[in-house]
Amino acid sequence: MPRAIQWGILGTGNIARQFADALRMLPDAGLLAVGSRSRDSADTFARTHGVPRAYGSYEALAKDPEVEVVYIATPHPLHKDNSLLCLEHGKAVLCEKPFTLDAQEGALIAAKAREKGLFCMEAMWNRFVPIMRELDALLATGAIGEVRMLNASLGLPFAFNPHHRVFAPALGGGALLDLGVYPVSFALRLFGRPTRITSHAVLGQTGVDEQVSILLDFPEGRQATLSTSVRNRLQNDAAVFGTHGMLHLHEPLNCPEMLTHVPTRAIGGADTPLQPPHTLTRKVLGNGYAHEAAEVMRCMREGLLESPLMPLQETLLIMETMDAIQAAWRLSARTGLPGAGSAPGAD
Repeated sequence: MPRAIQWGILGTGNIARQFADALRMLPDAGLLAVGSRSRDSADTFARTHGVPRAYGSYEALAKDPEVEVVYIATPHPLHKDNSLLCLEHGKAVLCEKPFTLDAQEGALIAAKAREKGLFCMEAMWNRFVPIMRELDALLATGAIGEVRMLNASLGLPFAFNPHHRVFAPALGGGALLDLGVYPVSFALRLFGRPTRITSHAVLGQTGVDEQVSILLDFPEGRQATLSTSVRNRLQNDAAVFGTHGMLHLHEPLNCPEMLTHVPTRAIGGADTPLQPPHTLTRKVLGNGYAHEAAEVMRCMREGLLESPLMPLQETLLIMETMDAIQAAWRLSARTGLPGAGSAPGAD
């Protein structure tokens, strides 16, 4: 077995705890240190999860010479500064989604990682789970013909609390950044850069987007219809439609384990027998976070600075697209007309 790569976790919230649990399932991963703005919080986390070193500041963790890679598990508005801090001190970075609040912040992290020659990746949970490899294989073999459309959603009902991170503007609240990033990421993974964006948001009492509807147009007539919400439960799945069938990625979209292939044929087409729908199940390891950690370590051992499953350029495109989605719904709010905009990065 290869030498264990030593991890640090920056942050002590719920997602940090889940990631710590995931690392324990990987024999080639060592959880060496945790850092928090509160020494008490760091000490408690370290005792609970058996972490040898606890630091009462983010900088102290970033300076630990034996930590090789840091998982950024802090609130959205801190991702940029925390990632830059760790990269500046020579640490590889796995930054929780959304990578940053906007594309400009994301570009700063990508530039710093490339300048320092360090691995950096967005922790887009569902990119790395085993069922996604099955989806890739079916698409690559043309199992559903020419892929034309995608429907995807992710929405969960949060009890309203103006101080909770999903409702607080100062904490980067809103459905799009917190949950909508998953269907947006899935659409761009499938179709690439959108050519046109239409979006409408319902803003809540605190001014954040509580639910969002999105239509993305892509080259060659491809389309994605996406939705997200923090006030109501959605279907939380994805359906990829092609000329010869459908692939249904079962809920939850953020960490799926089941995929159903439903073959179809065109009306008026050849009268050939169809195979019945077939469902594949590929269980995740533990809570699912171990797969992204394993990908980070694989890349680091192979000397890769980016993961082919979640390259920085694609992360930046996701952020640019979400910027454009927000611009589209702001236009809709001002004019009362459907909010539509150009492709991200277009003139």
